Amino acid sequence: MNELSKYKICGMVKTTVTGKLLYLMLNEIAGEYGEIVIPQRRICDALRLSKSAVRRNLRRLERAGAISIIPTYHSDGGRAANKYIVK
Repeated sequence: MNELSKYKICGMVKTTVTGKLLYLMLNEIAGEYGEIVIPQRRICDALRLSKSAVRRNLRRLERAGAISIIPTYHSDGGRAANKYIVK
Protein backbone atom coordinates (compact mmCIF):
# COMPACT_ATOMS: atom_id res chain seq x y z
CA MET A 1 0.00 0.00 0.00
CA ASN A 2 1.44 3.37 -0.94
CA GLU A 3 1.45 6.29 1.49
CA LEU A 4 -1.70 8.00 0.22
CA SER A 5 -3.90 4.95 -0.30
CA LYS A 6 -4.68 4.57 3.43
CA TYR A 7 -6.00 8.15 3.43
CA LYS A 8 -8.12 7.49 0.35
CA ILE A 9 -9.59 4.40 2.00
CA CYS A 10 -10.20 6.37 5.17
CA GLY A 11 -12.02 9.06 3.19
CA MET A 12 -14.42 6.48 1.76
CA VAL A 13 -15.35 4.93 5.13
CA LYS A 14 -18.84 6.03 6.21
CA THR A 15 -18.16 7.14 9.78
CA THR A 16 -17.51 10.21 11.89
CA VAL A 17 -14.32 12.24 11.89
CA THR A 18 -13.42 10.57 15.19
CA GLY A 19 -13.96 7.17 13.57
CA LYS A 20 -11.66 8.14 10.73
CA LEU A 21 -8.98 9.22 13.20
CA LEU A 22 -9.36 5.91 15.00
CA TYR A 23 -9.15 4.00 11.70
CA LEU A 24 -5.95 5.82 10.73
CA MET A 25 -4.39 5.06 14.12
CA LEU A 26 -5.22 1.35 13.86
CA ASN A 27 -4.00 1.26 10.26
CA GLU A 28 -0.73 2.93 11.24
CA ILE A 29 0.15 0.54 14.07
CA ALA A 30 -1.28 -2.67 12.58
CA GLY A 31 1.13 -5.44 11.65
CA GLU A 32 1.92 -6.82 8.22
CA TYR A 33 -1.45 -8.59 7.93
CA GLY A 34 -3.48 -5.69 9.29
CA GLU A 35 -3.79 -7.25 12.74
CA ILE A 36 -3.36 -5.53 16.07
CA VAL A 37 -4.13 -6.44 19.67
CA ILE A 38 -4.55 -3.31 21.76
CA PRO A 39 -6.62 -2.47 24.84
CA GLN A 40 -9.34 0.13 24.38
CA ARG A 41 -7.91 2.09 27.32
CA ARG A 42 -4.62 2.53 25.41
CA ILE A 43 -6.55 3.85 22.39
CA CYS A 44 -8.44 6.24 24.69
CA ASP A 45 -5.23 7.55 26.18
CA ALA A 46 -3.49 7.96 22.82
CA LEU A 47 -6.37 9.83 21.16
CA ARG A 48 -7.64 11.61 24.30
CA LEU A 49 -11.14 10.16 23.81
CA SER A 50 -13.60 8.70 26.27
CA LYS A 51 -14.00 4.94 26.41
CA SER A 52 -17.60 5.21 25.19
CA ALA A 53 -16.50 7.28 22.17
CA VAL A 54 -13.85 4.71 21.28
CA ARG A 55 -16.26 1.79 21.71
CA ARG A 56 -18.96 3.53 19.65
CA ASN A 57 -16.58 4.36 16.81
CA LEU A 58 -15.05 0.87 16.77
CA ARG A 59 -18.56 -0.54 16.28
CA ARG A 60 -19.23 1.98 13.50
CA LEU A 61 -16.01 0.98 11.74
CA GLU A 62 -16.94 -2.68 12.05
CA ARG A 63 -20.43 -2.06 10.62
CA ALA A 64 -18.86 -0.09 7.75
CA GLY A 65 -16.62 -3.07 6.97
CA ALA A 66 -13.40 -1.17 7.65
CA ILE A 67 -12.27 -3.42 10.53
CA SER A 68 -13.09 -6.74 12.14
CA ILE A 69 -13.21 -7.07 15.91
CA ILE A 70 -12.27 -10.43 17.39
CA PRO A 71 -12.67 -10.88 21.16
CA THR A 72 -9.75 -12.63 22.86
CA TYR A 73 -9.50 -14.41 26.20
CA HIS A 74 -6.83 -15.35 28.70
CA SER A 75 -6.14 -19.04 29.41
CA ASP A 76 -8.27 -18.79 32.58
CA GLY A 77 -11.26 -17.58 30.54
CA GLY A 78 -10.99 -13.90 31.46
CA ARG A 79 -11.31 -11.20 28.82
CA ALA A 80 -8.18 -9.88 27.12
CA ALA A 81 -7.71 -6.99 24.69
CA ASN A 82 -9.62 -7.35 21.43
CA LYS A 83 -7.86 -8.19 18.20
CA TYR A 84 -8.59 -5.76 15.38
CA ILE A 85 -8.09 -6.56 11.72
CA VAL A 86 -7.83 -3.46 9.54
CA LYS A 87 -9.12 -4.01 6.02
